[in-house]
This record gives sequence, structure tokens and C-alpha cells, in this order.
Amino acid sequence: MIQINVPFSILRLRIDFVVQNRINPEIYFSSQDLDTCDEDEVQRLAETLHQNGLEVTIHGPFMDLSPGGVDPRVKEVTLDRFSRTIELARRLQPKALVFHPGYETRSFDGDVDLWLKSSLATWQPLVREAEKTGLVFAIENVYEETPDSLKRLLDEIRSPHFRFCFDTGHYHAFSGRRVPLSVWIETLGSYLREVHLHDNHEKSDEHLPMGEGSFDFDRFFGLLAQSRLRPIFTIEPHQEDHLWRGIKAAEGYLNKYQF
Repeated sequence: MIQINVPFSILRLRIDFVVQNRINPEIYFSSQDLDTCDEDEVQRLAETLHQNGLEVTIHGPFMDLSPGGVDPRVKEVTLDRFSRTIELARRLQPKALVFHPGYETRSFDGDVDLWLKSSLATWQPLVREAEKTGLVFAIENVYEETPDSLKRLLDEIRSPHFRFCFDTGHYHAFSGRRVPLSVWIETLGSYLREVHLHDNHEKSDEHLPMGEGSFDFDRFFGLLAQSRLRPIFTIEPHQEDHLWRGIKAAEGYLNKYQF
């Protein structure tokens, strides 16, 4: 089963298309969506999806946010956005709730300790709430050049409700030339909850369908199979014409490796 990233602003307009085509959505809530969405509408969408046997994951907002940031006002806004997303997630009952952890070497001048201390202050109370409500968070690699900062955060919190989402495209564009894929899987595989499947040519985050860039998906799925990892698989088409090519490519690999 494959999840497909669908912005909430599109889902609310095309729910019939989603149901008819049996799309299991990873619903992306932007900050604007959080400000404008109607909770009753979210509840109706949740009921429609679940009544039709469709499974949900959620992707939280990330633009301008920094859960490990230094500026207390930025963190205040971040916590407000995350808390609102979590509130809506309770209605949608997702299998996972993906957030960006926000570490970037240049932004923090390489000071992982500074970012980690601030991150723990953000995540620890949120995870305690997740443990009470049954939600599972998955933090996603974005600009991280190595898996080390994420591992430190995951090790510190160490909760089955605080997991990892591996993004193939982000790894390929921002880490692939520095750290072998096998190291990422060995380091964070025990925390793996979800995988975002998209491709690029190692220069920018193009969000191409699998196989249309240069990421080695055979190597990747081989590593997952070898480690007996069975995460949630999600494709992230940023253009509608990539949707069907992305589904076909993903199904091909999942069938080949018997996921």
C-alpha cells in the first residue's frame, strides 16, 4: 500500500477523485491551511476516507518553522503550528505524522548541541501527549548531511511514538555525496517508520518520479529488505502528471522486493 502526498487545499476540492482512485493520502497542512480550515470539514473528510477504507498519514507545516531554533518567538510560532496540526490529526487518525526537525549545518554553524537542547524542549512535551493519544511522529531528514543529529535526537527521546522518516530525494541531494546510503540505514533503521520516495539528479530537490533521476532505488530497497524493514511508503508528486508515473514506479519496486 502506498501513501500519496496531497495538500489539504487540494484534498478538500478533490475528495471524490481521491476516493474513486483509491488514493491513500498523506495530507499536507500548510500554515495557511491551519488558519483557514474548518474542523467540521476535517471531520467529514476523515469520515469519508475511513468509510472508504483509505489510510491516512499527515505531513505537518515546515516553511519558516524551527523546532530546534534559538529565537523564542520563532519557537513559539513553531509550537503553535505543530500543536494545531496534532489537534487535527486526532480527527484523522493517521498512521504517522511527519515533521521536519529543522537542523541545517549552516543555520546553526555546526553546533548540534545548541540545536539538540532546543529541540528536546520542543519535542519532549509533544511526544508525551502523543504517547497518551496514540499518535506517532516521524521526523524527516531534509538538509542533514549526516544522520548523526537525528540519531542524537531520537536516542534522547527514545519513544515508540517518535520515529524517523527517510526521504530518498533529500538524502540524494544533500547527503549522498558525503555519507553512503548504507550508513543512514544502519544508523537510523531501528527508528524507521516511513519513507518518502522521489528522485533527482543529486543537484537539487526536483521531486521526480522514481527512476527519473539518479538515486539507486535497487540498492535502497535491497538494504531495507536485508534489514527486514517494512516502513510506510509515500510518494510526493509535485505535479499532477507525475502522479501516475510515480505510482507505477513505486509499485514496480515494491512488487520486485516483495514489500
